[in-house]
Amino acid sequence: MRQFVAGLLAATTLGIGVAAATDLPVRVAPRVVQAPAPMYSPMPVYNWSGFYVGGHIGGAWSNATTSDPTGANFAPAGSNISNNGSGFIGGGQIGYNWQRGNWVFGVQGDMAWTGINASAADPFVPGLTFNGKVSWLGTATGRIGYAWNNVLLYGKGGGAWVNNKISGSGAGVSVTGTNTRAGWTVGTGVEYGFAPNWTTFIEYDYVGLGTSTVTLTGTGISAPASIKQNISIVKAGINYKFGGL
Repeated sequence: MRQFVAGLLAATTLGIGVAAATDLPVRVAPRVVQAPAPMYSPMPVYNWSGFYVGGHIGGAWSNATTSDPTGANFAPAGSNISNNGSGFIGGGQIGYNWQRGNWVFGVQGDMAWTGINASAADPFVPGLTFNGKVSWLGTATGRIGYAWNNVLLYGKGGGAWVNNKISGSGAGVSVTGTNTRAGWTVGTGVEYGFAPNWTTFIEYDYVGLGTSTVTLTGTGISAPASIKQNISIVKAGINYKFGGL
């Protein structure tokens, strides 16, 4: 009898334990929330269109020969005097660009003052020396370029104007003359947009001026001189562009 009661108590206890266990809350594995993928904005495309103004500095080299068309004053007919010179160049530019896809078209005007000086002794008249100075140089050009976003490779071409001052002294002679002459120019360069409104560039230009005649005058003296000249320029500069990305 006692064994039966003990067994009944044990079975009852086990049943209560199982029932209690079934009443416990079911533990669910925590849900892992995945962070959204980062959003990347596309790199803005540089805009080359618009007006711009800027400045430049550099160096220039003038190759010039002077001859006497009469053959009677300072050099025999068919002879010439070579007077090459070099110096700084500095000035400003203004222009406008139109961009169509990767192609950039534009117009630009430049004005620069120069320190180009040249001096040459006359090999035909002992003691006579000629001096030449390029006072200023201006150009008006069209431009065409191809842009890789904020990098622009371009070429340019158009008209050029140069002011020269020429003097000769020695051997009892003192003469001076000034002329402003027209020619042509071509060039190429690369420009980099380092900010929405700012660009910097480096450029090479060649200026061809052909031959022109200037009259050298002094006290009781008037002598024509024919000058053939070309100029090479290397310059770097900066532009501010109105408008932006």
